Amino acid sequence: MARRRIQGVSRVRKLMRRMPDAARDELVQELNVTGAEIARLVRAKAPSRRGDLRDGLSHKVFPKTLRLQVGLLGSKAERTGLFYGRIQDLGRKAQIVRVIRHLGRGKVGRYLMKGGARVVDRKPYDMRVRAMAPKRFVTGRYPELRRQLVRNVRGIFVRALSTMTGVGDE
Repeated sequence: MARRRIQGVSRVRKLMRRMPDAARDELVQELNVTGAEIARLVRAKAPSRRGDLRDGLSHKVFPKTLRLQVGLLGSKAERTGLFYGRIQDLGRKAQIVRVIRHLGRGKVGRYLMKGGARVVDRKPYDMRVRAMAPKRFVTGRYPELRRQLVRNVRGIFVRALSTMTGVGDE
């Protein structure tokens, strides 16, 4: 997915770096509270057969950039069994895929010798994959939480910017 270039981002980032530590700490705390609330709603909307997907959903706040992430986060090892979460969230189109089935020991088939190495018989076949509508439990809009976050953060920004410009205490 291509990212659009937004004008003025560098100026906003410089402004964020100059923000007082007290205001930054206040923003991080508010992002943590709202992130936990969003993660709770995402978990509630997530489909669950075994509950693994719901357990894999979390939130993370980056204090330096004041960024909030909610979704399937963590190391690659932690997310290996949750690859289907992205498919369920964004959906998939109907398609026919080529699958190669490896027949090994104890199954129908035989080992072939190629260059001294044992190679398992492979049996390719076509498999039809049905379309799946997106569930949008992670990528969905959460307008009520967005409004709440904006309302809570607005006061913090007003105080921080007035402190930075020296206009607030007159």
